[in-house]
Amino acid sequence: MKKKILIIIGIILLLAIPIVIFFTLKITGKRFANGTYYAVDCEEYPDAYVVVKGETIQFYNIDLNTTYSQKQLDDIYEAHNNENLLFRIEISEAELLERADLNNIFVNNPYEYNSEKCYKEGTFIYYYPFMTYSNLMGLDIVYDSWNKIIKIDNYQLKITFKKK
Repeated sequence: MKKKILIIIGIILLLAIPIVIFFTLKITGKRFANGTYYAVDCEEYPDAYVVVKGETIQFYNIDLNTTYSQKQLDDIYEAHNNENLLFRIEISEAELLERADLNNIFVNNPYEYNSEKCYKEGTFIYYYPFMTYSNLMGLDIVYDSWNKIIKIDNYQLKITFKKK
């Protein structure tokens, strides 16, 4: 009798553990884990860090406009001036420049992201396109939910932030 009870308990545990792991990963996987992530091996911005609260993310001690903003604007202007492309800028120059101010969007203010708009790239890897104008301007963020690592991976700026 005791042997049957132990076998039943063992079977229940074998079924329950994967279910608990699945739901834990499903619940926390897409969303950035709350907390502070610090720049790792970054000579240009050694004091940079990221704070995540709920579904907001904010960058500190970093100038995103130095490399991103101008490169993205150049790409937009080049696409706009290319007569072979169908793309046309449908907003004013002033509004475009406002949307190009990545520091105002991501550094000076918390950015509210939608975890449902991310793309899964691996078991624990998620890609977040934080776009401020169409799909042409913003940040590309890669999040490793297992190691709690946030990476900016655009143009010339590549920075890794790790949660401590």
